[in-house]
Amino acid sequence: MEGRDHAPGAAGGAWQKAPSWADTIEAHQHPMSEVDTMAAPRRPREGEKARDPRAAELLPVIEPIVAAQGLLLEEVELVDGAIATVRVVVDYATGTEQVDLDSVAAVSEAISAALDEAEALEDLTSYELEVSTPGATRPLTEPRHFARNIGRLLELEREGQPDMLARLQEVTDDGVVVAEQRPAPKKGMPVKYSEPVELPFDAISRARVQVEFSHTE
Repeated sequence: MEGRDHAPGAAGGAWQKAPSWADTIEAHQHPMSEVDTMAAPRRPREGEKARDPRAAELLPVIEPIVAAQGLLLEEVELVDGAIATVRVVVDYATGTEQVDLDSVAAVSEAISAALDEAEALEDLTSYELEVSTPGATRPLTEPRHFARNIGRLLELEREGQPDMLARLQEVTDDGVVVAEQRPAPKKGMPVKYSEPVELPFDAISRARVQVEFSHTE
């Protein structure tokens, strides 16, 4: 196996921060042997961590490394191209604390070393490794995703019901407790919230965090 270089754009191996706090990426370029052709990646179903069979082959290598760093592996994606890209998304399993840049850097280095040692991608001429945390507006598809965002404002789509903007107050075994946001009575006045209601998970067809510039209860 030949040596590896940092991908273009990662000057001196520096960490790059995208506009969102969640999109910090470390990219490594790994020369190897032959270019592989893959089917177009798909969005994983709930509970899945890999977008395609090739990405699934990397789970036994990547998941223990992520867990050893005290993190949870959310998703692995292998994107074909002139230089293939291995995209890894990590997060904390519980709590509302965000994964900091040092933690992303540490787990990226550990994953890179593990992939090299395992030669898990030896059929590719080269690949880049991108490690990031979930974007602020990623869909919430599992109960723990909601639990990680207690206190945040959510955009909720419901089957057969109007969409709603609501503050997430609690996550139960069967659903979420939210208070719907009401328009402010006058411009400049704080918004109001309705009485909290519980929505079962199966009544929510789509949920995303609403990015807020300020939050005043």
